Amino acid sequence: MEISVAFPARLVDNPVMSITSDRNEPSIRPRGAAASRLTEREWIDAAFRHIAKANFDDIRVEELAREMGVTKGSFYWHFRNRQHLVERVLEHWMDRATIQVTRWARSEEEGGLERLERLLSLPANTPPDKRGAEIELAVRSWARREKLAADTVRKVDEVRADFFRELMADLGLDGEEAAKRAAIAQSFMLGEALLQTGRTKAERLATVRACAEMIAAPARP
Repeated sequence: MEISVAFPARLVDNPVMSITSDRNEPSIRPRGAAASRLTEREWIDAAFRHIAKANFDDIRVEELAREMGVTKGSFYWHFRNRQHLVERVLEHWMDRATIQVTRWARSEEEGGLERLERLLSLPANTPPDKRGAEIELAVRSWARREKLAADTVRKVDEVRADFFRELMADLGLDGEEAAKRAAIAQSFMLGEALLQTGRTKAERLATVRACAEMIAAPARP
């Protein structure tokens, strides 16, 4: 089963190392002449950095411009207003959290159990400075009071659920049993990304392995 989701064609295609963050996150450009040529993507990345430290409600054009050493005129070259920026941030987050992750998960020729374990291990294998979990938490928190964010989170969860059901089919599972195990896998992965338990990476990967094996175990007669 191939997942099909309509995304704007302008969304970028970058590899990811977590459920929500790019592997090669651009650094902030230096102040000066180069800063006057900021791209739309650099404004969006600046907003992501701000969201990871604060929340969506605190996004201010003036503050982002000050952080990057440019005037607000650079912002309005790419965005109509703050709301337009927020919409584009959510579009990029949806792409990072679904299309890029599922493409990465399909990139290796491997069995169902190996692919499931590799996917579930993404949070443990992601460097903390990528801030994917913080961004995900901020989006989900904002979704409790903003319809656009709520609709985006719902779509992301649906695409992720479809992909986990696809993985269950690879394991020879179907029907209600596949749906239940897909939900367990999806919940585990999100919990692994958001929980701060102080476990070592080795301990987390051992838990991932145990979870993947339980999910992939043959269905009871």
